[in-house]
Amino acid sequence: MKVLLTGAFGNIGESTIMALLERKHEILCFDLKTKKNKKVRKKLVKLGSFETIWGDISNQTILIEIVKGRECIIHLAGIIPPTSEKFPDLTHRVNVEGTQNIVEAALKMEKRPKFIFTSSISTHGPRMHEPPPRKANEKLNPTDNYTHSKVEAEAVVKKSGLIWTILRLTGAPPLKISLDLDVYLFNMPMDQRVEFVHTRDVGVAIANSVTANTDNKVLLIGGGEKCQMLNREYFTRILEAIGIGMLPESAFKVPKNDMDWYYTDWMDTSEAQELLQFQNLTFEDYLEELKKNLGIMGKFAKLFRSYAQKKLLKSSPYYIQQ
Repeated sequence: MKVLLTGAFGNIGESTIMALLERKHEILCFDLKTKKNKKVRKKLVKLGSFETIWGDISNQTILIEIVKGRECIIHLAGIIPPTSEKFPDLTHRVNVEGTQNIVEAALKMEKRPKFIFTSSISTHGPRMHEPPPRKANEKLNPTDNYTHSKVEAEAVVKKSGLIWTILRLTGAPPLKISLDLDVYLFNMPMDQRVEFVHTRDVGVAIANSVTANTDNKVLLIGGGEKCQMLNREYFTRILEAIGIGMLPESAFKVPKNDMDWYYTDWMDTSEAQELLQFQNLTFEDYLEELKKNLGIMGKFAKLFRSYAQKKLLKSSPYYIQQ
């Protein structure tokens, strides 16, 4: 099948390309021409053949050209936190107006393609005061620039008249993590419910959506019950895997009310798994890959563990040195 993939060279895009290549689809990748994206593309072309067009999702002229002849559009391009919270206008232009642009381009085609849109479980908002798991048919509760933009974009897709599928993803961390972790992570309380999913499994879910019977469905994409845990376990094991070791719990946010929790949770992925058959890798698999990818850097991290911890703690808005 002829597939257009926007946002092709990000973390999820890379996994999606790999899964699409395995399924022998004809792939056209669309993304911004940056140093990082060119590096990812150079690595991926060794795995198989695909076409690439560089451009901006706000350029309606180029969008009309790239959708031509495509039987399926997978729309991954978007601004995510923390960038989304620093630049609200850019976030709306890319996440909402960009989605509208590519939908309008698809509507001009004689034979309209299937439209697969990736959203986020964060659109459900903080729900720790409610029993899990989260379900796809719940009322959404956006709370910041990012989640508002995703809810608006979902509405654009649903009202488009195209055959659509919306995949709300849980967090799928990359297989290489910088030792300079983002301070955004300190906002997730230790007792927060977290569901992990392997980035490669997300790629499989998206690629399988191309031909699966997912028409006009909203599906939750997470790792399943075996990948559900509290942030205390999740973050501790990642920090240990990359050699830094766990930080004092006082560095993390302590919620004061129901809306003070983070917007992630355990999910009901039963329908998604039945249709897409994507839950293949575990949290343990991910941790082993993290260690392997760090290589000698992991050893250096352990040598400079104390320094790395102190540097991170200085970035925490909650930590008060005893």
